[in-house]
Amino acid sequence: MPKQLVVKALEIRDDEKNVYVEGYASAAVEDLEGEIISEEALQKVAKELTKEPYNKVFLDHAPMKFNANFEEKLPIGKIVEAATREVEGKLKLWMKLIMNKAHPYFEVVYKSIKEGFLNAFSIGFQVLQRKGRVITDLKILEVSLVGIPANPEAIVEEVYEKMLDGLEVKGVVPSHPWNYSKDEQSGWTKPNLSDFTDKSWDELTDAEKRSIAGHFAWAAKMPPENYTDLKLPHHDPKTHKVVWRGVVAAMAALLGARGGVDIPAEDKQKVYNHLARHYRDDFGREPPKLKELEEFFAELKEIEDVDGKNDQSHLKSLISQQQNMEEFEKKIKELEATNSELSEKISELEAKVAELEAENTKLKEDNERLSNQVKQYVEREKAELIEKIKALTDEANEELKKKDVAELKEFYLTLLETKVIKTKSLPPKVKVVGEEGGEGEVDFKGVF
Repeated sequence: MPKQLVVKALEIRDDEKNVYVEGYASAAVEDLEGEIISEEALQKVAKELTKEPYNKVFLDHAPMKFNANFEEKLPIGKIVEAATREVEGKLKLWMKLIMNKAHPYFEVVYKSIKEGFLNAFSIGFQVLQRKGRVITDLKILEVSLVGIPANPEAIVEEVYEKMLDGLEVKGVVPSHPWNYSKDEQSGWTKPNLSDFTDKSWDELTDAEKRSIAGHFAWAAKMPPENYTDLKLPHHDPKTHKVVWRGVVAAMAALLGARGGVDIPAEDKQKVYNHLARHYRDDFGREPPKLKELEEFFAELKEIEDVDGKNDQSHLKSLISQQQNMEEFEKKIKELEATNSELSEKISELEAKVAELEAENTKLKEDNERLSNQVKQYVEREKAELIEKIKALTDEANEELKKKDVAELKEFYLTLLETKVIKTKSLPPKVKVVGEEGGEGEVDFKGVF
């Protein structure tokens, strides 16, 4: 029964650096299988994950497969730390592992993780005790790298490299510890700490600092020591939405616009990858090429290496690139102005549509009211005609109800006409002989 941890990206440069992955393997919330691991069970697992032999990380549960070969059964990593942490009111299982660079599939696994194809950890375990859907006790069997996550709270906290002496050599691309939507319309202004919280940075918990860091593309470390250590914001501080203009501004700064951004050169690729994913996955657009960034810094480096001399050719190239960037920003502003005009027109059209819809709704209501009035009038007229006809004939009532108003009127007029003809053809009075032989007259008035 797997509980999984999403992995985003990692990068290695030489054999002197270890590769570490930190993140949340599970949480005391309902997973996609409808089950919940209790907080007590998670605390127990945290104590067991670093103990032999269950601290190894494998590939796709290979040790449990009969036909797996020797290389597949070799551990791809080892868990070195584990603990439970409360994040935004939820207890989560945090773990840190070191990757096995001697594994024969390490390069394949590394590239697969980097490209997002192998992006989850799966924890296999045996349920020892449960109460309904809540697992209250379990036994860890093994942990594996797999491709499909299940637990919605299982996300990577950070991926980084360290020298063998423990010195960190890179910053961090913060993960998003919350779900987010997108915003393609709003303007963008670089947020201040006050846009996130009323507290000072030192008053914040580590979880709060990590949540704020999730709005940025780079941090010196995690959790950040200072708010100013966070670079390249692109998420709205209140709603968490990824803002299109914020992503563009961050990418432009990464590529060198307005003096660029002060982050280590070795971190630029993973920051670029993070922003490029927003371009493609969230907004369906193609990001600018990272090669532009590399060429820019190469030109800058050559200028600095000319022993203090002003190399006009390099300077002209640099100025040309800067002019191109300014032209790019100018076009962005023009597009924003055009977009603003279109937005206003769209708003006007939407208001007109709403007005027409309201008018159409009123017309429908009036039409329905008039239809009901006509129907009621017709029913009354039919009822009156039927009563008049019944006074002149023995026609069955049910047969009369089947006729419409025009048929009833025609029938009624025919009856009246018949009555008139009969009345005119008869004498007003007639003589009759009584029982005793006497004679008298009978008046026909009123008979028909």
